[in-house]
Amino acid sequence: MKPRRVLVTGAGGFVGNALALGFARLDWEVIGLDRSFDAAWEDDGIRQVTAELADGVPSDVPGVDLVVHAAWTTTDAETLGVTAAAYVALNVRPLLAVLEYSARTRPAAFVFLSSSGVFGLSDGDEGLTDAHQPTGASPYAVAKRAGELLVPVALEKDTAGHVMRLGYLFGPGEAARPSRLGVSQVAGWVNSAREGHPLAVRADDPRRDWTFIADLAAALERTVDGPAAARPVHLGSPHVLSDSAFATLIASQLSGPNPVRASATGQVKPPMVPSDIPALRDFAWTSPDDGLRVLLAREVRA
Repeated sequence: MKPRRVLVTGAGGFVGNALALGFARLDWEVIGLDRSFDAAWEDDGIRQVTAELADGVPSDVPGVDLVVHAAWTTTDAETLGVTAAAYVALNVRPLLAVLEYSARTRPAAFVFLSSSGVFGLSDGDEGLTDAHQPTGASPYAVAKRAGELLVPVALEKDTAGHVMRLGYLFGPGEAARPSRLGVSQVAGWVNSAREGHPLAVRADDPRRDWTFIADLAAALERTVDGPAAARPVHLGSPHVLSDSAFATLIASQLSGPNPVRASATGQVKPPMVPSDIPALRDFAWTSPDDGLRVLLAREVRA
């Protein structure tokens, strides 16, 4: 059978790179598009396209069966030194370009990767479900919320539009880059442990949902084979750990310093609750313990 073809935008970044590699391992023909790549891929079935997405998808990119829009600038507007409006435009313009490409080429499915970052601090108590209405007002949240509203109405009727929110992610291949200057909480702890430093944990010790990034491609493959939900869904594992529990897990596997409590600054939203997606009811999400073993076998670059 001819392999299916997927276009992954933002494929030079942490999430996009993991998706491109994951789809290739699932025998998809992969086109990865980004403005820059840290290294050339050696996997068969992957084509790298270097382009400024805001200028449009290059004309030599063929039609695909699936588009996964993972491109996003997550570094906040203040750090970038731009206005809130400029920050929103920085993210929405590439999305519009990919939607125009999709209108022209008519893929069977389109995935917009949103985030639990659309929620405000008061949007949920114990856990954020897909029934909670997001009220996040940061430029990041506003841009993601705009994308969630735009995708369903901008696609042609023969393209199924999936809006999927991701929570906290961890896994190999993570590095800081201009569009994402920081690394995840887990990567920061791993770097600290490897350098022999204590692992700082917030005094309020929040609980977070954690998804091993290598699971995403297989989860998406299953999901897009079914109908699109009428509203954004929460794509992620059911694994929830407190900061201290995850830091202790890292320290135990690395024989590093034990976690220490630090003063907390600001609030942390409650964990995101995965949606009940029929195709994923028997999906075997990687546990934090198993995912961490894979992560620790490779370098984490901050």
